[in-house]
Amino acid sequence: MVALFVIATFLAFLAIDYLLQRRAKPVEAATRAAPRAERFVIPRGYFFSPKHVWLEILGSGNARVGLDDFIQKIVGTIDSVRLVPERVAVKRGDSILTILQNGRELSITAPISGKVLAVNDVLVNSPELLKQDPYLSGWIATIQPENLSAEVKTMSVAEEAAAWLRKEVARFRDFISIRTPQLATGVTMLDGGTPMLGALQGAEPNVWKDFEREFLLETAEQG
Repeated sequence: MVALFVIATFLAFLAIDYLLQRRAKPVEAATRAAPRAERFVIPRGYFFSPKHVWLEILGSGNARVGLDDFIQKIVGTIDSVRLVPERVAVKRGDSILTILQNGRELSITAPISGKVLAVNDVLVNSPELLKQDPYLSGWIATIQPENLSAEVKTMSVAEEAAAWLRKEVARFRDFISIRTPQLATGVTMLDGGTPMLGALQGAEPNVWKDFEREFLLETAEQG
């Protein structure tokens, strides 16, 4: 009996250690020259859609989704949010969250199709959680997948996700430099590093719309 208790205790410690390591070892998609505050975190075990939404497959087979670190950092202050209702069916590319900032809006879209089982309504009163803890308490919704095996193939994970995000950083640097050259000097590093925090904070509404279309929305070809 004592031996069984010791074995059970040992296995419990192993499980706890695994969970702690899983959350403590992010892959950082950034240039070596960039300061740590400007790096973007990609936790292991999360899938990332091309539209900057992460997906975590739960033990139940359902999926929890949320906003990635890249978007929360470049947006700047989040004044409020609008969430998709619970119990509705969504298709990949449908809006599940709208970020609002001083009259500007960004639509965050579902990475998979399915039924919305739950939404994180804490975000309504505490939208800052999207920035403070985007991968845990800042989650957006839990979805019962309709076609997960096919749709997850469009996503990336771990080192593949880090490589994809580096390309997105470069793409965003070009995007912001062309549209807001007066901001570009302040939001990028001379050596081609990552964008500074709040790169979109001072941008005009039309820039937000262009960014939403190019980085966050599904196109007809992708849908």
